[in-house]
Amino acid sequence: MKKIAIISCFLLAVSGFSGCSAAMAESYTVAAQPYRAFTDENIHSSECRIELGDEVFVSGQGAWFSSNNITISEGGVYTISGSYSGGSISITTDDPVKLTFENADIANDGGYAVESKSSKLVICSENGSSRLSGSGNDLGVAVYSEGTLLFAGSGELTVDGSVFSAENIQFSRGVNVICEILRTDGGFIIPGTFSIN
Repeated sequence: MKKIAIISCFLLAVSGFSGCSAAMAESYTVAAQPYRAFTDENIHSSECRIELGDEVFVSGQGAWFSSNNITISEGGVYTISGSYSGGSISITTDDPVKLTFENADIANDGGYAVESKSSKLVICSENGSSRLSGSGNDLGVAVYSEGTLLFAGSGELTVDGSVFSAENIQFSRGVNVICEILRTDGGFIIPGTFSIN
């Protein structure tokens, strides 16, 4: 198993974030987890395309746009392109979800860019450069996940803001990134902006 990220944990005092009151002071190595491609066996929805802009177009099942937010209620593969600000992608299903960003830019100065209740969320960047920017809660979190969070893809992705997962944060094979991942009482957090690929 290829090791791609050497991570140093250090003591971090944080406040106003449930379950993240302190980080454990220890050093450890995170090994890359093999990327298991999504198949019909673990996804029960056909692919859905979401085009962002002055108007938001959703083509396929499992997602809709309302009240400035994109809601995903079914497991599946969602391909997202274009630019949007002032709202977020909210995943309300526990089923595995893969978000594939193609030259997408999502900015939410008043909250999360992506908020997920999925048991496994894959954020994949393809076909160019994409950016996720958010400032949710006191820690300025751009991506919040209640389940396992996996970053993958051959494109470039910049996350402008912290990343939090209540389970764990992983990078697939081929993603060469070195960043700090802090282990807290409530999960794992990458505390600042980072880019992959």
